[in-house]
Amino acid sequence: MGGISKTTLARHIFSNPLIVYHFDLHAWVTISQEYSVHEILLGLIKDTRVVAGEGEQLTDDELGLRLHKILFGRRYLIVMDDMWSIEVWNAIRRFFPDNDNGCRILVTTRLANVADDFHSCTPHRLPLLDEVQSWSLFCFKVFGKSESCPLELEEIGKTIVRNCGGLPLAIAAISGLLAKSSRAVEYWDSVANDTYEALNMGGDGFCFEILSLSYRHLPVHLKPSFLYMAICPEDSNIRISRLVKLWVAEGIVKPIRYRSLEEVAKDNLKNLIDRNLIQVRDYGSRNNIKSCTIHDLIRELCLKEAQKEKFLSVATIHSLNRDPRSINNIRRVIVKRSSEEQEFQQQVFDAMNSASCTRSFICRDSENRPIKLPVRSRLLRVLSIGSIYSLEDMLQLVNLRFIHFKDRLFANQLNNLESLSLLWNLQTVNFGGTLSMRPISLPTEIWEMPHLRHLKTVGEFYLPDPPSTNSKNGRRDIFELKNLQTLYMMRNFRCTDEVLRRIPNLKKLGIAYELYSDGLGWDYYEVDNLAHLCNLESFTLES
Repeated sequence: MGGISKTTLARHIFSNPLIVYHFDLHAWVTISQEYSVHEILLGLIKDTRVVAGEGEQLTDDELGLRLHKILFGRRYLIVMDDMWSIEVWNAIRRFFPDNDNGCRILVTTRLANVADDFHSCTPHRLPLLDEVQSWSLFCFKVFGKSESCPLELEEIGKTIVRNCGGLPLAIAAISGLLAKSSRAVEYWDSVANDTYEALNMGGDGFCFEILSLSYRHLPVHLKPSFLYMAICPEDSNIRISRLVKLWVAEGIVKPIRYRSLEEVAKDNLKNLIDRNLIQVRDYGSRNNIKSCTIHDLIRELCLKEAQKEKFLSVATIHSLNRDPRSINNIRRVIVKRSSEEQEFQQQVFDAMNSASCTRSFICRDSENRPIKLPVRSRLLRVLSIGSIYSLEDMLQLVNLRFIHFKDRLFANQLNNLESLSLLWNLQTVNFGGTLSMRPISLPTEIWEMPHLRHLKTVGEFYLPDPPSTNSKNGRRDIFELKNLQTLYMMRNFRCTDEVLRRIPNLKKLGIAYELYSDGLGWDYYEVDNLAHLCNLESFTLES
């Protein structure tokens, strides 16, 4: 059964200090319905943190052999979360050595027949919560530790809890709704009636209806942020920094005076977390939320409501091109790969050419070969793909706000880089790097892009000093990038007073230096001036 807290229990076991101390290696991987053996093996290898370097180009057998070598002779704990088919286990079980030293593999599944197919032990079947446990969870989620339920609401509250049928996810969703809502008896009574109607549906429809109730009661300004979570793959680890940039670029974050759009977006995220619709996965060093996740059932609700409102569509290229009109009026298209590479490239082009009204195009699982952009996509605001043939392809996309190329670009793909400044509305630029043998200079025109908020590379680009004189009339112009918050990772960046004065609100800075390669040392780069960046929160230095 979904929503019964299988993953929560497994996470508590996995992170228990005694368990951590007992095992030499720990690794967690989420399987999901649309699984890939390659991605499962790669995820396990990365999570062990034993081998540095990427293994994306290795075959399944080569990855399996690497995993076997990592685990051999060590006492390991592996968690395989949300398994939907025994075929997954049959495909990878040979890569787990039996070291006869107390190794353990923990599997969670909502399907009883999958659990029974393991035949290794008696499955632990989580029971539903009883009334006392349900009421305790409800009160904690609604009122916290320091407050108790008011007497006038207690009877109605217990009725609501009974209508949740002891399912933890349903209780968490309803309590998240009530914690942020009015404590009037009439309002709680209406929620009780709605949950009773959901209970009568029975089966999986019961939990889905409870979750739908939480969505319907969301404030208007939070609904787009919630529906946008449907872009994330099932069971994925969602990076907050990327999510916030997308929300801002999409225009679904409404400005508030004296606050940055990113701050407002993080408030919206916190609100969704408090309503138990999004779960925190990891915290950063400053106790900030670093990544989050969303329950499968809640993601299904996002997909259903988003497609019903034509907010976005997540589909394979094959299904989109089979009926091009199906995406013509959809604002956001998220594409999943489903074919061979060359065929896939042409299919992406055809789909984008059909989606003339699309504001966002996000392509998952794209690989190294570039994709040609159709001219008809002039309304695009968000573009996230592997790579493109040339930056010239983008010059017609005058409304672009967010660019992310996941793959490394060749030098010839970066011709006319200075034309980037013609995309006047750009807020976020993220280059996966370059395959050029030498660092590539970004254009000085970047200093004249007032809307730029985030500029991120992989350390193979350098940013020249800004222009200070208008060549047409000799008048001195000072270009300030007041909105720039991220500058990462720049090669040999000079921290002169004049440069730092133009980026007063920078929060994240990353620099890669090649000291003494040209006879230049720390004094030349004036790193001491970083003390003048009063808003700087994160600084990364590589040398």
